Amino acid sequence: MKIAYHFLGCRLNEAENEQIARAMTANGHEMVTLDDGPDVIVLNTCGVTGDAMRKSRNLARRMAAMEPQILVLMGCAVDLMASGENPLTDGELCRDCNAPIRVIRILREDRKIASEIILDAIASLDAQTSDNPIPTPYHLRMRSFIKIQDGCNNQCSYCAVRLARGRERSENAAEIIAEIQKCLDLGEREIVLTGVQLGAWHDETHKLPWLIRQILDNTSVQRLRLSSIEPWHVRQELWELWQDCRLCPHFHIPVQSGCDEVLAAMRRRTPIGGYLEKIAAIRASIPNVRISTDLIVGFPGETEEMWQKTMEFIRNAQFDDVHLFRFSPRPNTVAASLPDPVPPDVKRARWNEAETLIRSIQTERLKNTIGYLGHVLWETPIKTLGNAACWQGYSENYLKFLRWFDKPMRGEITQEQFNDGDVQSNT
Repeated sequence: MKIAYHFLGCRLNEAENEQIARAMTANGHEMVTLDDGPDVIVLNTCGVTGDAMRKSRNLARRMAAMEPQILVLMGCAVDLMASGENPLTDGELCRDCNAPIRVIRILREDRKIASEIILDAIASLDAQTSDNPIPTPYHLRMRSFIKIQDGCNNQCSYCAVRLARGRERSENAAEIIAEIQKCLDLGEREIVLTGVQLGAWHDETHKLPWLIRQILDNTSVQRLRLSSIEPWHVRQELWELWQDCRLCPHFHIPVQSGCDEVLAAMRRRTPIGGYLEKIAAIRASIPNVRISTDLIVGFPGETEEMWQKTMEFIRNAQFDDVHLFRFSPRPNTVAASLPDPVPPDVKRARWNEAETLIRSIQTERLKNTIGYLGHVLWETPIKTLGNAACWQGYSENYLKFLRWFDKPMRGEITQEQFNDGDVQSNT
């Protein structure tokens, strides 16, 4: 069967899609794009904001309109719909379809056996199958996302992800290591660890720093990267591990606001002073490290004075990148009923103000990076000219590089000097 995969939202969804893809190709099925007329479509949705829910619903309808034999829906939006948030029925989903479609919704409790559910559904079709399937090559990119943890025990007042993902639970260390080595054996060059609360990974006696050491000691990984990690999980025993050059010097540490009063209303656990101390210590300990974050604009009760504290925080923190969001209330969260909502035009103006400052800081930091020698993992040709192609790749600290080569470079790692053209491609 030809199977296409699509996701919306976080790297955790991408990791889940990749895990399913590995299982499907190992059983003789083919990974294809949405343009290739897939027999099966797997859509992993997002429900982190109201806009993400809307996009997830629209994408589900678009995928159904492609009329695959099986449409698999999973992810946070699907779980939130199942709990009553603006559900999408099969009739509404397939109302414009001319062919019968089997819709499978994989909810939170069955995510671990998603590939088995899909394989069973494929086996039930009246389709020709081989008794001895030959695995097809698995290659999404040269970077694999590995889910090591799921769920969240925190009570951030704005967040619906914990409602969709459930309570914290960790994957088994031996299974994580085996999955990573499987990806490396397939030719992947970089591994990214993902989780809802990545830093909360633990077993009976060990925590995330121990797991990282086990991965470094027991796999052939060349580059190991963390996705997003909360500030309260960032401790010295973690960043000290970055003395090993296989660990990529890039941290995404969500802060959400630069004002302690707003953080208290958000129920976030790390005050601004503690956050700034941590990123200063990381920068002092790890050469060429890059740090990014998330910020929410216009949280209920955010006054102009509070907002200016966030602007001052942005100036002090000097982030390499910021994912900036306007607050949108989520059903069944505390923040949805908080008083003093910020008017939409004020949120828009604050977002624009922050975006301008963030891009100015980012551009200046990139200019100061000119001359840096990075080890670039080449992934994708983005344009061609005759026999040459312009390849896109990322250095260990997640700087984007563009270079022309007259030969295929996928999966190759070369040392390159960051220059003016790279500054432009990163802004």
